[in-house]
Amino acid sequence: MTARPYAYLQPGHYARGWHIVLLSQELASGEVQRLHYFDQDLVIYRGSSGTVAVLDAHCPHLGAHLASDGGRLIGDNIACPFHGWTFDASGRCVDIPYANKIPERAVSALRGWPVIEKNGFIAVWHDPGDNPPEDYLPDIEDWGPDGWGDWQFQRSRIRAQPCDVIENVVDIAHFPHVHGGRVQSFENRFTERKVTQLSRVKRDPAARMVTPPGLDFDLEAARNDNAGTEADAWGDATYHGPSIMYYYTESTSPDISYKSWWVNYHTPINADEVDLCSAVIVASMTDEPLPDEFLQAYPVRAHAAFGQDVEIWKDKIYQADPILCDGDGPINKLRRWYDPVSYTHLTLPTNIIRCG
Repeated sequence: MTARPYAYLQPGHYARGWHIVLLSQELASGEVQRLHYFDQDLVIYRGSSGTVAVLDAHCPHLGAHLASDGGRLIGDNIACPFHGWTFDASGRCVDIPYANKIPERAVSALRGWPVIEKNGFIAVWHDPGDNPPEDYLPDIEDWGPDGWGDWQFQRSRIRAQPCDVIENVVDIAHFPHVHGGRVQSFENRFTERKVTQLSRVKRDPAARMVTPPGLDFDLEAARNDNAGTEADAWGDATYHGPSIMYYYTESTSPDISYKSWWVNYHTPINADEVDLCSAVIVASMTDEPLPDEFLQAYPVRAHAAFGQDVEIWKDKIYQADPILCDGDGPINKLRRWYDPVSYTHLTLPTNIIRCG
């Protein structure tokens, strides 16, 4: 049987949708930075009004990089450091300081990428068909420095196929081998723009687990210490579009009660590499502030859980035609959903796998 020729496996094809490129806290007002995603050089800046813009990086005049010499901003516009050609946030050339007239070709020669800044993240819209952006990213209730504070994040760059990462959301069988837990229940729900994982996983001291390098605590001991802990906890993980996973959880116990958001995202750098990021915020569910020790330890342990998956992804290859068994979860359905050509036209039923 020949593997399905998914569009995302073709050279230069990347999934359509919103892709995070920076956290808001990483880009100050008046700052210009270089980016490289989708095998393209890009430039990102925050203008004087606070507006964020992402443009193709090289000036259409003679090819200088707009971030050279640190970048030169004029209000909400950016000027090329080579000859002063100036572009607005849409990429339109608005000034050439030594010309009487802007050449017609120069007016729209530089591409401006659609940008959204939401929940403390900056994302760009990528669409091979140049369709307009869609509004599907979720809102975080009470988002802001007073309610949640800054994201605690950890970023890595690995050699991987982007779909390798998102397949985790349907992979029921990896929990007892990678994360050291036993699956109590597992459910996937597919819609046009979302794939949700509803799972309950019990810590199991007898299960194997992957240990990421560089941890300053004993991950296996922490798992075993918490095994059997009485707490009322729930949460679900949802991929929104092709690359952004939001996971909300609440936990209440006699000792501590908290709510937390985890955002894990992957953005294609080129055909072979992805930029991975795990970001976490946590807040108290009561009037009592969370202990400093907990606030410091919680993000570290969350990043370690994501790091367990990264340890596998960075060394695996993408199997275009995998041999699957009946307990593997809906891997092929996920691939059809992810495919940038087909997944916007599918109506997919809920797939449920329950384990006793």
